[in-house]
Amino acid sequence: MNHSEPQTLIVSDSQADRRLDKYIRSHVKGVPATVLFRLMRTKQITVNGAKCKPDQRTVAGDKVRLPALEVARAKPPPAGDRKAAEQLARRLSRHIVFEDDALLVVNKPANIAVHVGSGVKAGVIEALRVLRPKEKELELAHRLDKETSGLLIVAKKSKMLRHLQELLRTGGEDIQRYYLAVVSGGVKRTGRQTQRIEVPLRKTGAATVVDSRAGQWAETKMWVKKPWGTAGTLVEVQLLTGRKHQIRVHLQHLGHPIIGDSRYGNPAANRAAAEKGVRMLMLHACRLVVPLPDGEVLDLHAPMPPAWNKLRG
Repeated sequence: MNHSEPQTLIVSDSQADRRLDKYIRSHVKGVPATVLFRLMRTKQITVNGAKCKPDQRTVAGDKVRLPALEVARAKPPPAGDRKAAEQLARRLSRHIVFEDDALLVVNKPANIAVHVGSGVKAGVIEALRVLRPKEKELELAHRLDKETSGLLIVAKKSKMLRHLQELLRTGGEDIQRYYLAVVSGGVKRTGRQTQRIEVPLRKTGAATVVDSRAGQWAETKMWVKKPWGTAGTLVEVQLLTGRKHQIRVHLQHLGHPIIGDSRYGNPAANRAAAEKGVRMLMLHACRLVVPLPDGEVLDLHAPMPPAWNKLRG
């Protein structure tokens, strides 16, 4: 265990309107929530000299007084490889599709991880921190599978990160995420223009399975676009929930797995695509519609990878 010194935190504009307990834990890592609650009840933690509660919202300029705290010794996060991050940064610098003071959106190429991990020397977030060294609050707002290409949002300010995470947490269509996919086989159009896939999913290890009894509710919209070559169909999908591998498993459940999917796909279709030069998961985050805190709406598009056209010949 380590011990922090008594201190007074002053809430900045970017840290306003957070739950007090979460604000404190973001500044003093490793403090159990139960400890904070007890210290607040006994007025050992105060806000502007007054007793406080864990769920009260922070206000810019608040003075949060903390006593000495016993904190768990944190395990250092994976450091990644600086050289690998720099190399990836040079590549990603050509794929930034939008940037302002609060957020950055990159069109991530396929087969690039979003962060460092086992066997991954550097991911998107490490590379962007190399590109934007003055941005100290860069964080991923959501995830894309390593194999999936397309639009990925990175928050540059903690206030924007909280806004985006809240939109994603509430689900529905507040933040709209659209994908293109080429699936194996010919997908027939139904009488309705939009098809809804409403199938509960459950994580099991590194995979996801359909489980109608113990799974979490998962919903995807799908539109059939057009045939893609002789053995595939281009579809557009919209995520209404965000379960792990949701699109991949839902399309597999329909009997039309995504071409190039090594986990859930059709091996014969994958081999045929590889013979034509397409060795990637044919799933691409093509559009994001994001309501911003000021009321404006950001609507971004990313064209599908050019390599997909090799299957059309």
